[in-house]
Amino acid sequence: MDNSKFWNEPNLSPTQGKRQHYVPKLFLRAFSVDDKIRVVDLNEGKEYRTSTANVAVESHFYNENIADIQLSAEDWLSQLEGYATPVIEKLLNDPNSIMSLSVEEEFSITRFLVALRFRTPAFRDNNDTMITSMLQKIKNMAKEQIYHQHGKKEADSIWKQMENKPDHWWFNEAEPQQPATTTNFMLGEVQGFANLLRAAPWRIGIAPDSIRLYTSDNPVAAYLRPVRPWWEGAAFASFTYFVPLSPKVLLKIERRPDQKGKNELQPRGERRRNDFSEWEISFARHIVTQDTIRYLYGEGPIIPRDCATSYLERIGKAQLEFAIRYLGFDPRPPWDNFPRGLKGSF
Repeated sequence: MDNSKFWNEPNLSPTQGKRQHYVPKLFLRAFSVDDKIRVVDLNEGKEYRTSTANVAVESHFYNENIADIQLSAEDWLSQLEGYATPVIEKLLNDPNSIMSLSVEEEFSITRFLVALRFRTPAFRDNNDTMITSMLQKIKNMAKEQIYHQHGKKEADSIWKQMENKPDHWWFNEAEPQQPATTTNFMLGEVQGFANLLRAAPWRIGIAPDSIRLYTSDNPVAAYLRPVRPWWEGAAFASFTYFVPLSPKVLLKIERRPDQKGKNELQPRGERRRNDFSEWEISFARHIVTQDTIRYLYGEGPIIPRDCATSYLERIGKAQLEFAIRYLGFDPRPPWDNFPRGLKGSF
């Protein structure tokens, strides 16, 4: 594998694959028992067991029509999985090997993890939510401008012609965007995000015997720390990532450190093997549930969605209150009109 990766790399090609997995079977295999994996459906409140071939899969999920030719990222993703498989197996067999991975091995797993973050239904849902929000803002601004420039009768007529225009018209696009378009575009940027992950601190460890990990339909779960500078939002490098590699092995990729003074950020962050406490694994399980769209995969007790949400909200609020009261740190933006102190929205 060439280490001199490039951005905007081509990832589409003709494929015969109809059933396309958004969580690879190789990743789910560690959470299966006797070739069967337990699936917990959070929406339906039920569970069942099936083969890994039957979960996290949809027809033509990465397919995109370009100039009347159907292309897909499926084969490109299979190559990423092929490079990452021996690295994941190495970490599962010997977590201490995290400190001696070669540059090539680190890029193999970081590219795989970045792709896992972008290739799932969770990414599409988040993207659709963002697009819907942007669209509503554009429409509101357009309507406000029309009624500002014209009398009510004329404005009513103009707005009546505009308000039901299709979504792509508002973005000055010739046709509606295909479901896989943004996913495939982001997969083409995978190397840049892999560089960010590689520059972050990594910790791998074993869970206590009393508790088990599980994974989900969004297996690279992300956590945004509640106490942070107000301008630090949802940038890729702002999150801490929790990646259960098996029911007993957790990979935690910390938020990439800020540049301090004149020292340049190093291309490779700190690597640690340090087993996790029961509380740390419990916290990770809550993050995994919170970042799940619908399906959890793995044996043992799971954290329900409402429990995960309320638990993390309580922790976040407590940390913010502590920062404001005792550290003098108010993470709210300077133009926030809420009264200072402990009242208001956090």
